[in-house]
Amino acid sequence: MGKHPYEELPEAVRQAIDDHVGLNCPRADIDVGTASALTSLFFPPGAQKVFVKGLPLDHERVDELKAEEAVNAFLPGCAPKLLWRVEAGGWLLLGFYGATATPWAWYAAESQHLEPIAAVLSELSGHPAPESGLPTAWDRWSDYCDPADEPLLTGDRLVHSDPAASNFMIEPDGRAWLTDWSWALRGPAWVDAALWGFRLILDGWQTPQQAATWARTIPAFAQAPRESVAILTEAEARAWEHMQEHGMAELEETIQAARAWAGYWASP
Repeated sequence: MGKHPYEELPEAVRQAIDDHVGLNCPRADIDVGTASALTSLFFPPGAQKVFVKGLPLDHERVDELKAEEAVNAFLPGCAPKLLWRVEAGGWLLLGFYGATATPWAWYAAESQHLEPIAAVLSELSGHPAPESGLPTAWDRWSDYCDPADEPLLTGDRLVHSDPAASNFMIEPDGRAWLTDWSWALRGPAWVDAALWGFRLILDGWQTPQQAATWARTIPAFAQAPRESVAILTEAEARAWEHMQEHGMAELEETIQAARAWAGYWASP
C-alpha cells in the first residue's frame, strides 16, 4: 500500500490531526507496515508522543483498522493504547501511544530482542479474549484442516496471530511492544508461540531446531500437544501456498520457511 505523507493528506484530515497533536507538530513519517496509508509519529512539545495511522473510509482494508480499534480496550500492557480516534475528510484516523523504540525486532538466534519478546508472548498466552467480537483460530485456519481438528484449535485466549519482526518494537531499556492487532483472534494459548517459530525462521534465518528452542521457552507452547502444533503449522503453510496460487507475488521465502516449520512438527 502506498503511503500518504502528511502534506498530501486532505486539509480536513490534517486539521483533525492538528486538533489532537497541535499545529506544526514535529513528526516523522514511518515507512513500515502495509495495512495503513498513513503511519506517522508525532512529537507534541512537552507531551506524550502519538503514533497516527489511517485509511480512507472507502478503502478495501479499512475494516482491518476498525478491528484494531475495537480490540484495543481488551489488550494487555504490551500493546500501545489507543488515545483517540476520529473520522474526518473521508478518513479514519487512530492515535496510539507513541513509543521510543526500534521500528522492528531482530529475530536472529543471537539477538538480545528474543528474551523480551518471549516474555511478551508468555504474558499474552495467559490473557483472556473478549467473550465476543473476535474471529476464532478455527475461522482463520479451518479451510486448511480436517473438520475433525476443530477441538485442537479451539481456546479462549487472546491471539495476536501475526508475531512478525515488523510487529514488535524494542525500547532502549529492552521493553517490547507488540503492535498491529488487526488480525486478533480467540484461540488456544500456544498459537502465537507456534507462529513466532515460523517467523524466527523467515525473519531471523534460524533453523527449525533453533526456532523450536525459543518457542518452547513459552510455557503454553511447551505444554501444547504436538499433534495440535503440527495441524496449525501445516495449515499456516497451506494458507501461504493458497495465497501464492491466487496471485500474491514474492512468497517463495515465506513458503519455504512455513514448510520447514511444518515439516519439523510433522516429524515424529
